[in-house]
Amino acid sequence: MSIDLSQFIATFLEESYEGLEVMESSLLDMDSADEETINTIFRAAHSIKGGAGTFGFNEVADFTHRVETLLDEMRSGKQAVTGPLVNLLLESVDCIKALLESVQGGADADPDMLASVQKGLEMALGRAQKKPRQSLRWMSWLRLLRWRISPQAG
Repeated sequence: MSIDLSQFIATFLEESYEGLEVMESSLLDMDSADEETINTIFRAAHSIKGGAGTFGFNEVADFTHRVETLLDEMRSGKQAVTGPLVNLLLESVDCIKALLESVQGGADADPDMLASVQKGLEMALGRAQKKPRQSLRWMSWLRLLRWRISPQAG
């Protein structure tokens, strides 16, 4: 027996929009690292992520996962609550809203906006793409190897 999950999508979307309203109003009222406010915002993001994953809205779930991770770092004290991070989270709310509207058959979310905010989230989480660096030790080893294979190349 299989369950038709499509009948629950409208409820998921309604609850997600309510969660986004909670996130936005809490972020706008945030003056400091109030633990309960951060937990409230985290729970709303967590619910949206989980529901999106259940219904196969992977883009919503993946994006919201990044937001949730940043919020988790804020509530654990790994990240300080700063104005720039609150602004980034407010922009994230706009992105999640656009992704949900896209799921409903609206216009696609602006890919430039999503990429910009996603990059900000990755940077805040310390996961920005970094150019790989070769250590001097590794480069010296390669020179030695090249010399041993072909003494004239060194």
